[in-house]
Amino acid sequence: MSKVLYSYIHSKLLDKQMAFSIYLPDKYDGVSRFPILYFLHGRSGNECIMDELDIKSTADTLIASRQIKPMIIVCPRMDNTRGLNTSEVFPPIVSNGMVINSGRYEDYFIKEVLPYIDSYFKTIQNRENRFVGGISAGGFAATHYGLKYPELFSRIGGHMPAIETDLAPSDIPYYGDEHNFHKNNPLEFDRFEELHQKQAWFLDAGDEDEGGFNNAVESFSKILMSHGINVEHHISPGHHNLQYVKSNIRKYLIFYGNGIWTNSNN
Repeated sequence: MSKVLYSYIHSKLLDKQMAFSIYLPDKYDGVSRFPILYFLHGRSGNECIMDELDIKSTADTLIASRQIKPMIIVCPRMDNTRGLNTSEVFPPIVSNGMVINSGRYEDYFIKEVLPYIDSYFKTIQNRENRFVGGISAGGFAATHYGLKYPELFSRIGGHMPAIETDLAPSDIPYYGDEHNFHKNNPLEFDRFEELHQKQAWFLDAGDEDEGGFNNAVESFSKILMSHGINVEHHISPGHHNLQYVKSNIRKYLIFYGNGIWTNSNN
């Protein structure tokens, strides 16, 4: 049977315990290796997004009906961040009445989460079988990682991604400062290379997204396509909320689960 486990990573970079949830498919036997999807929660969420979206049941159904191939799914805790390196200072920052976490969250994800999961679980350790996606703030982080690390990820999903066209002053702590906002803004990315053209992207948002992120999805999709990158993008009925994601999670898993090149030698 498939199962979902909850565990912790001690992050030296963040100097604290960071939880994660992991879905292991029915065929996971501790010997065979599987592709892996990292699915990142939004700013008010955590690793429990695995259960809130009922990812296990959806994945089980799609795998059993052979609509997708078996894969491992990890939902790491990212706190209230955009998944960036904002500072060496760990205490949270209060901005506009909201607590925002600071620290080296990008390094935590890339240098601690990925190696830890590869060490303790039977993953296929190549870019063709490693995917990253997320919702809202997690969708921003996923697009950032997909752009910056094309050697690590072959399929990227930004689901109602929190990509801002203009920086609100209250959001500066998410980026560290205004310079880092522009440096890490997917809409301003200009370092495309050959590996980007080997990626596949899925970008979507609701047509009534309260953050206006549907407009960013349209703009970002055009940028990617102008560089010859395979992009599937949708503006669907809905708002910026968990219900929108729930209504589309099956579609997301089909995208990730059909982008697999099995390599049993890794």
